[in-house]
Amino acid sequence: MKFRPLALMTIAALLGVSGCATNPVSKNHDFVLMSEKAELELGQQGAAQVAKQMPLLPENDPLVRYVDKVGQKVAAKADRPELYYRFHVVDDATINAFALPGGYIYIHRGLLNHMNNEAELAAVLGHEIGHVTARHAVKQYTKAQAYQLGMAVTSVFLPIPYGSNMLTDMVAMAVIQGYGREAELQSDQLSITYITRAGYDPEATIGILKTLKRLADLDKKEKIDAGDKVEEYHGAFASHPETEKRIREAVKLSEQSQLQHGIVNHREMLAALDGYPYGDNPDQGAIIGQRFLHPDLGIQLDFPKDWVITNTPTAVNARLRKEDVYFMMKVKELSKHQTPEEVLREVFPGQKLFGIVQSGEQSGMQHAEAMIRMSAPHVSQAMIISHVFLKGSKAFVVSMWSKRDAFEQYRDQFSQISRSFRNYDKQIDGDVPRIHLYTWQAGDSWQQLAKKDGEVLGHFTAEKLAALNGMDVNEQPASGTLIKVVQ
Repeated sequence: MKFRPLALMTIAALLGVSGCATNPVSKNHDFVLMSEKAELELGQQGAAQVAKQMPLLPENDPLVRYVDKVGQKVAAKADRPELYYRFHVVDDATINAFALPGGYIYIHRGLLNHMNNEAELAAVLGHEIGHVTARHAVKQYTKAQAYQLGMAVTSVFLPIPYGSNMLTDMVAMAVIQGYGREAELQSDQLSITYITRAGYDPEATIGILKTLKRLADLDKKEKIDAGDKVEEYHGAFASHPETEKRIREAVKLSEQSQLQHGIVNHREMLAALDGYPYGDNPDQGAIIGQRFLHPDLGIQLDFPKDWVITNTPTAVNARLRKEDVYFMMKVKELSKHQTPEEVLREVFPGQKLFGIVQSGEQSGMQHAEAMIRMSAPHVSQAMIISHVFLKGSKAFVVSMWSKRDAFEQYRDQFSQISRSFRNYDKQIDGDVPRIHLYTWQAGDSWQQLAKKDGEVLGHFTAEKLAALNGMDVNEQPASGTLIKVVQ
């Protein structure tokens, strides 16, 4: 998904006023190059772009209504109560939340799934409201003028990039610069202030930051296990205070405030999440253990146990754990009737195809396969085996490769994967992984629950279930506690 930025000329027309303005939070005079009118208009245009290019749940969705109810309760206690705050849920598995100028707040369902009480939700929304009330985007715009930049989108929490192509390179630079440690800590403090005024427990700020740190560590652990290179992400989150430090800062701020505990609402939060997908929108496909399925396209396929699968908006990728052996599946929309072999030649133009096999049908779909010697992602001297399956006007291009001298070693696994490509029927093959509620029993463990549900989240299912409930895998809730599981 791409986010088309506003044209610089359009933004320039919106600016109108430059100079000093009173900050709604600090009451100090800030030098800014954007009037409040321009700020609000910029937010409106940005929100229109988000609505076009991000998968938002409809406003009448029960989860959206719940988020809006909590958000409005917090916003009513914020420093700019005259603004209309609008809360939206991005329907994907990303761990993130962000705000646009003027009160447009977005939270991804992936982050919501990992919340374990309403106070944590209030804390995240309060943080985003803090970015709006303190006009951090406007301040960032002013700083960015030296680079002739246009728009900054506030984004919080973890170095898990979402949509790095959302903005042009120059505008992205404004986001990469971030708001700095002072701004993020200010939003943390504002969140604590706002949610306390709204009656929520301020300790929730600490809880959600711990969950985010846990998820970042688990993401790194998965990459190391797969054999992928682990790099510190230097994108839109790079200048945010490290999560561990933010936890300590939040604890200190909470202790200094000497505030009493307030509303938590554990069961209410879990009830709001019950039945929603764990991963991406089912229309984008889902990974269930070692199986990938796509309900909308009506296809599925299986991977041997040591393969690590990743689903993206443009392709399904997989890698044999810690080996230079790869898989990629893409969908090609056909404009006219073609044979699978013709599609193969279009996908690999100018390449010599070896061992072309026009095998008729597989699972009712026309199929062809061929081998190609060429450079491939991660392998410069690769042998590729590529398959094409035709289903209506769509061609599914399934490619697997390794180093040429090691190809025969993996041929059987490549064949196993390609032979598993078949049609999907929800009534026969089951649904995508969804969140369900379960009461913890004496003798339960995360490992036991993971095995019970077939390791539905892959190699680290136990760790992911624990993180989903705000715990490490070696921690356990008290008997009788309501928790989330994935089935």
